[in-house]
Amino acid sequence: MQQRQPTLASSCARAATAAEARFRIDYPDTANRAARVIALDEQAAVIVRGLAWQPWRGGHFLVFDETVSAAANGEGAGGPAEAALRAADGTRVLLSDELAAADSVVMIATPAATAEAAEVIGDACAERMIMSAGLVVAADGDGGEPGTATTGGVVAALRPNAMVLVVLADAGDVPELLAALRV
Repeated sequence: MQQRQPTLASSCARAATAAEARFRIDYPDTANRAARVIALDEQAAVIVRGLAWQPWRGGHFLVFDETVSAAANGEGAGGPAEAALRAADGTRVLLSDELAAADSVVMIATPAATAEAAEVIGDACAERMIMSAGLVVAADGDGGEPGTATTGGVVAALRPNAMVLVVLADAGDVPELLAALRV
């Protein structure tokens, strides 16, 4: 019977030894990503358009425009819904074309986002087995008054359509999260 040793504070000190250092990777990760960052509403579009011109590692920044018929994708009436997106430069592209080469999708939303946008993108990602994440930028003073869009409402809409969901108090945190996701 082998005796287990507990993890102690000195374990970190052992990991810092020269013997352990030979296992470290000491060069930066230079792999490009094929991420798609999609704003689900106009308030999120302002954030996404501002980020699109910064240096990223292969991410495409898009804005959800509208749901179009499934026939637009050549699938016929019974096929999956298709969405029209706008690139940062204003050109119109189809969601299916963007997802063809994507390895992850990050949906950015504010309380003004619709469940329809999240559902169309989430379903398309699930069908293609593409990792999807949702970043919700909370409204200032979100009191949840009846008849108004709330952070809780958009979280409920995104929850079934995103594998990872993060609620942010400040839009200034979005670039750091995208960098952590290696967009």
